[in-house]
Formats: sequence, C-alpha cells, structure tokens
Amino acid sequence: MFRILRRLRRDERGQAMVLGVVVMLVLAVTVMVSVNIGQGVYEKIKLQDAADAQAYSLAVKEARAYNFLAYTNRAMIVHYSAMLTVMSYVSHAVYLDRTIGVAAKYLQYIPGIGAVFAAVSTAIKTWKVTVETISRLLIPVLTALNIALWLAQEAMLTGTLFDLYTSKGHGNVIETTDPKAVVTKDMDSGDSFTKTATVSALFKNSTDINYSNAKNFLHVLDDGPFSSSPTMGVDPTGMLTRGKLVTGNKLSDPNMAKYRLLMGNLANGVRRRWTAEGEGPILIGRRWEFRLCVVIGELRIRKTADSQIKSFDENFENNRKDQLFASDDIRIEVRPTCFIFGWSDVFRLRFRAAADNRGGFHQEYGSNKTDDHHPWMGITPFVTSDTSFVTPRQNHFGYPCNLIVLGKDMGADRTGNKPVYEMENLSQNAFMAGSGSGEYDKLLKENTQEGIRESYLDMTWRYVGGKQDGYAADFRERTGGMMAMAVGRAIYHRPNAWKEEPNFFNPLWTARLAPINTHWDEDHLKWMVPAWEDSEWLLNGINY
Repeated sequence: MFRILRRLRRDERGQAMVLGVVVMLVLAVTVMVSVNIGQGVYEKIKLQDAADAQAYSLAVKEARAYNFLAYTNRAMIVHYSAMLTVMSYVSHAVYLDRTIGVAAKYLQYIPGIGAVFAAVSTAIKTWKVTVETISRLLIPVLTALNIALWLAQEAMLTGTLFDLYTSKGHGNVIETTDPKAVVTKDMDSGDSFTKTATVSALFKNSTDINYSNAKNFLHVLDDGPFSSSPTMGVDPTGMLTRGKLVTGNKLSDPNMAKYRLLMGNLANGVRRRWTAEGEGPILIGRRWEFRLCVVIGELRIRKTADSQIKSFDENFENNRKDQLFASDDIRIEVRPTCFIFGWSDVFRLRFRAAADNRGGFHQEYGSNKTDDHHPWMGITPFVTSDTSFVTPRQNHFGYPCNLIVLGKDMGADRTGNKPVYEMENLSQNAFMAGSGSGEYDKLLKENTQEGIRESYLDMTWRYVGGKQDGYAADFRERTGGMMAMAVGRAIYHRPNAWKEEPNFFNPLWTARLAPINTHWDEDHLKWMVPAWEDSEWLLNGINY
C-alpha cells in the first residue's frame, strides 16, 4: 500500500492536464473579459460617433442658415440695383423727350427730311412710355420680393432656433448613428414653439445646454443676444427691432440708420457704370461733354448723370425716408479766352426722377417736382452680422458653437431587458455557468435587481461615474452611465482671405467639429467631468 502511494506521489504523469485546465481557465476568462471590454469600447465609439454626427449636423444647419441669409441679402441688393437701373432709364428717357424729342417735333416740318425727325420723335415718346410703365410695375414687384426675402430670413432663423433648442428638432441623426444613445437631461428641454405663447417664453432655462446652443447661434446676428448676456430677452432673433424699419423713418435712431445706410451703400456699390455716372455718345448718351473755343472765350456744354439710393433724416422735406434717385443734367458754361480763367454758369437744365415713400416725382425744370407716380417704401429689413474679435481664441473668432451631450445605459436596465454588456454566452457556457460563489449577489441585492450577476464579468452599473456618492448617482441618472460630448461649429471660410470677418453677404459658411473646451459651456463641463476643473490650466494652454 505504502509502495503504491510512494509511486503515485513520484509519478509526474497528468501534470500537463492540470496545467492545461488552469491555462484554459485563465485563457477563457481573458477572452471573455477582452470580448466584454471590446464591446464596451465599440459601444463608446458608436456613442461618440453619434455625438459627433449630431454636433456636425447642427453646425450644418447653422451654416445653411447663414448661407441663406447671405444669398437673400445678395438677392435684395441685386433688386435694389435693378430698381436704380430702371430709374436711370426713366430719367434718361425724360431727358431725351424734353431735348431731342422737342427739337424733332419742330424739325419734322422740314421738307425732305421731316419724316426722319417725325420717326425720331415718335420713337422717343414710345421709349418714355415704355420705361415709365416698366418702372411703375417693376419697382413694386421688386419691393414685394425683398419683403418676402426678409420674411424668409426670419423664418429661417426661427426654424434653425427650434432645431437648436429642442431635442425634437434634432432629427434622427442620433437614432440612425446609435439607436441606444439618448440626449441627456441637460439637453432635453421638453419645450417647443407650439407649447408656448411666445417665442421668448421658450428661453426660460438658461442652464440648459440647448439654451446655450441657441444663444450662440443668435449672438452672431447684429440684433442677437450678447454672449455675456444671461438671457436672450424678449426679442431673441431681433425680428421686432428689424421690423421697425418698415415704418421707422429716423436716421437719428442708430438701429434704423445702421440698416438703411449699410444696405444702401452696398446697393450703390454694385451699380453698373452706366447707372452710377452715365456714359455714351454726344446728345443721346447719359454723360458727355462738348467744347468750342474761339478768340474771345470758350463754351462748354456738359451732360452729367447720377443714380443712387439716398437716405434722408427725419427733418428733410417732411421725411422722404429712402429714395431711388436718378438724374440727367445739362450745364452750359463759358469763360473768357481759353485755358486761363474759370468757368461761369450760363444755363442749367435738370431731368430727374425719383421713387420714394411720397410717390416719387419727375423734376424737369428747376425745383418744380411733377408727375407724382413712383411710390417706394424704402430699404427693406435684412439680417446682418456683428462678429466679435475680442479675445478671438476664447470667443472662437466670432463663430457660433453648439455642444452635444449624449448618454447610454451601461447595463442596468431596470425594465428587465438585457443590459448592454451582459454577454449571453457567458451564462450559457458550461464552464462559466454558476462558477461564481454568489457571495456578492447575496450581499448586494441591488446587483440582482439590476440584472448584474457575479459570473457575468459585467461593467457593473453600481460603480459607474466614480465613487458611490450623490454625484455618482446623479451622473448615472443623467447620462445612463456612458457619456460622449462633441462640439460643432459653423465657420466662415474664404480661401486665402482669412482676415475677412464673418458676414452675411458672402455664402461661404461651412460646418466643422471643434474642440470641446469652450468658454460658454464651461460650467456644464465642470459638472459632467470633475477632472475638467483640475486640468483647466492645462487645457487652456492647448485648446481654445
């Protein structure tokens, strides 16, 4: 007996099997842990992709809104330029009718060539009637189009604001990228334009991230809220302020002067040369000069032209507000000898046409204003930008940013569904089934209640978010245990011309993902990521 026991004790057969079992155990646990960790990494990547996609999607909406403002502003300017061109044709037609037309009226009685002058007189009168008719029809139509474009701008601002402020307006980008991702409580305001009496009533929760996103989108507007302002005010988009331009006539009001003078100057800046100052052959052109020098003196006849948008203050002729002005003037001057003495006026004749809020006029002789039939409301409201380059790295060079915060359940779904990280094969595998002692399942009943068992090697919900304190519980409640953040930015990019400030007159706005560190969401980030405040001194030196 003792001999057999000594032989068995010395016998080394079977050791490989024992080692193999131990190695297989370690290998199986390692593989399953790796699968579990890999699944967690995969889910986090999907969640971050969803956050990035949503941030970029909102930045695209912002860029599209800004580009729409740029396109509509450009269209309005083109309309003003067309109005000026039409009024130039009117003043020129009046000039032709009152000069060459009058001469042709009498010269048509000359035998032999009278028929030619009769045809000229008829052609000039026909041309005058034509341009008069076109101006009366076209100017009101273009004015109505500009008002429609302004209303479309306001609608675009309101619609984009809805998308930024309410989670319902975010679309299905998150769902299609990661169906398990949800917006956090800080982003889900639950409000909508249809549930509130006024637009301003929507913006009541200044601590909501969507509120910050909406304010950032609007603060680029000239009439939008300041970044430093705690609230958006009763007119967040500035629509009520801009709307005063329809009836407000005071250039002494900075808001009124700002829009009227800016758009008027832009429209004047795109005039064709023929419209702006005139050009053409002698007698029939808008700008020409004739000189005759004899021994005793010199005669000069100058034809000049001018067409522009004018803005008057409230004290001018009972306030004509804005005016589409066009003139074709003749000046006759003489001077003793040639090239020595100065010119003296002998005769002036002015042919002018204008459209304004008092019906417009033709001014053909002196200061007499006749033929009142060109009504025009004036400059239409429009949206412009007011970018800030104060501390540009902190204020993003005037570009708006929007923050997206998404959460995902870490595996403790109280509804009874399978948690995200609960690997079904672990429980069904013969090796792992029931391998745990169950000690922690018995002592911590909440693990069982939350669908977490010791042998499952799950990322335990209980410890997600840090220590078992109030902050960790609040973090789990708000984020679901896994969190991802992203920032989207609408930027103004003109290739090779970065010194140009962002504006709403060139459609060059594009979307881009931006660094997380931003000046306006700092408080939210410090709450969500406690280590943020500790490393703030370092991050400020790296990002902006």
